[in-house]
Amino acid sequence: MRALLFSLAVLSGCGSAPPAANNASLAQSRLAQAETRAAAQVKSGDYAAAARQYAEAVRIALTLENAEAIAANAINQSVVLQWLGHDADARAALAPVLDNTRIAFSERRKIQAELRRAILELATGNTGAAAVWAGQAENRCAQSRCEYAATLTNVRAQVELDGGNAAEAARLAQSVAGSGGAPRAEIANALRTLGRAQQAQGQPAAALQPLRQALDIDRELGDPRKILADLSELARAAQGAGDAAAAGEYKERAQAVSRAMNDGRSVADMEALLRR
Repeated sequence: MRALLFSLAVLSGCGSAPPAANNASLAQSRLAQAETRAAAQVKSGDYAAAARQYAEAVRIALTLENAEAIAANAINQSVVLQWLGHDADARAALAPVLDNTRIAFSERRKIQAELRRAILELATGNTGAAAVWAGQAENRCAQSRCEYAATLTNVRAQVELDGGNAAEAARLAQSVAGSGGAPRAEIANALRTLGRAQQAQGQPAAALQPLRQALDIDRELGDPRKILADLSELARAAQGAGDAAAAGEYKERAQAVSRAMNDGRSVADMEALLRR
């Protein structure tokens, strides 16, 4: 499941103001600086530094009781911590939103945080907990104008797949992959889940087409983590379909992308590895 980064622009005040307002203006400026540094560090691939800056942004936003900034930066911190493999820390990063009863967050931010928690639970094999968090987000989504229907369906598909119900997972994934209005990233996620579900049903040859389509989209979007996942699944599917040569090529490409990610190379560098 693609982990989304939610951006937030924070405007600082200007002009003369009393001391308390000046302090608030200074805090707003520091908040904006932390967010800007975090975004730049994500772009450069320095996720550890980005996580620290998002944590600082959350700290400042809490002093301002700025609900939007708290939620946006907590969710972003959770994303990059998961990319680093720090799942427990990624879960804890969501506490300022999910466990905070003092600050009123928008329904949109609550849905985002609950979805993020569901994604984390899936990543660590806690299928039941993932279903609970996704269900909470789905209930909120049904009661509001919600933009995360495709994401929620993809989470449900992964819950079904991880729970051993590959046929239902394929049905749910196909409903997203075949929809015209879903975001491209979610279509790629659905296609990858569909490919995995078809492999689980003993149809590795059929899985190749949706997995190739997912790879095309993820290359277009420049998401190295998803490119690596696509190539790894393609290697498995090709091997299962009896095409050892194709499986070896996909595996080699996956290893090249993995090395580039570990070396901190840019998405453009990784894309160059794939365009051969």
